[in-house]
Amino acid sequence: MSDPEPEPLLSVQDLTISAAGTDTPLVRGAGFTLQRGRTLGLVGESGSGKTLTCRTVLGVLPAGCTVTAGRVRFAGRDVTRLDRRGWQPLRAARIGAVFQDPGSYLTPSLTIGRQLREVLRVRGGATRAEARERALGLLAEVGLRDPARVARQIPAQLSGGMQQRAMLALAVACRPDLLVADEPTTALDARTQRDVLALLRSLRERLGLAVLFVSHDLEAVAELCDDIGVFRRGELVETASARQLLRRPAHPYTRSLLAAAGLLEEEPYAR
Repeated sequence: MSDPEPEPLLSVQDLTISAAGTDTPLVRGAGFTLQRGRTLGLVGESGSGKTLTCRTVLGVLPAGCTVTAGRVRFAGRDVTRLDRRGWQPLRAARIGAVFQDPGSYLTPSLTIGRQLREVLRVRGGATRAEARERALGLLAEVGLRDPARVARQIPAQLSGGMQQRAMLALAVACRPDLLVADEPTTALDARTQRDVLALLRSLRERLGLAVLFVSHDLEAVAELCDDIGVFRRGELVETASARQLLRRPAHPYTRSLLAAAGLLEEEPYAR
């Protein structure tokens, strides 16, 4: 008799998101699970619901958008309608996030080192000395050369790739269980994109992270992710292991996406 499968770290069940003043939901009935140590990639056209779903997982839906059905469970707890106070012990400490434009999320007037130290002290409970040492270690951990110099710099003094590495250092500073990465490579050149993908893979393996990864880049998703979910017009039309989805996509929209990207590994079975 096989052991029962462990409860997913993240479970999204029949999620529906609506916006004030509109009749058609922006996301309709989306559902998926994510286990510790695995990466789920969400793909689909712009406006298909990927980012709204991620923002629901983070508890930061845009003004005017609300969850009208379904729920999100994290580590066995329903977090769908937590208020700001309820989210406070989860963000940064247990759920980290990186986004497309790190410069918009890093505080422009504070040095990278100070931003890291504040997260470590406020969310991680570190002493001042521990935070200073740990901040330098994190910058080295994400592949930034000369961490002491980077720690003294403000975001504007860093390249886009260095800013994204600094953002990743902030996201994993408190060793979260889940990392939400929403288009983290989109604004980067091809070489830096590869470096960031390799870093995400390394962090997942070393820290045992679950990663929810959103990207328009199907090649990046295919390279990084264990499983892939495909959004189209607010619906999650297909979810499967990356291998299965690449070889035998079940939905016509998935087949068209893969064919356009040159990633359809073999002809699907005739239907």
